[in-house]
Amino acid sequence: MTEWTIIKTKGEYEPWWFFEDWEETILDRFRFNEKEEAFKKYKIVAEEMIQNYPHHALKKQVLFAAWNEEEIEYCEDCEDDIQTFHGLILMEDGKVYTPEPEEVNTWFSEVAAFETKLID
Repeated sequence: MTEWTIIKTKGEYEPWWFFEDWEETILDRFRFNEKEEAFKKYKIVAEEMIQNYPHHALKKQVLFAAWNEEEIEYCEDCEDDIQTFHGLILMEDGKVYTPEPEEVNTWFSEVAAFETKLID
């Protein structure tokens, strides 16, 4: 059986940077057995993030980042302010999901339709 997971992150980099410690940025996980239920939850959470943060970026239709330029934290190691990013990831069996073209049009187009910077 396929496991679908929606992961919410918060950290100093966008969710498509899977650095060694990326799992430490996880705030929440939502698990589903049905793809449609996962897609619905992804859409709901993405829309909430779009409403709460003025800046957005999207990669591969399912790696979504949102931020507010005023939300920064001081990094002692680098002696500078670091931007905080809120991320959203859709995974299928532990791997980033690649949506089919028809899924992009039906499920993910509304996320990308906002003032979102698409990143290839």
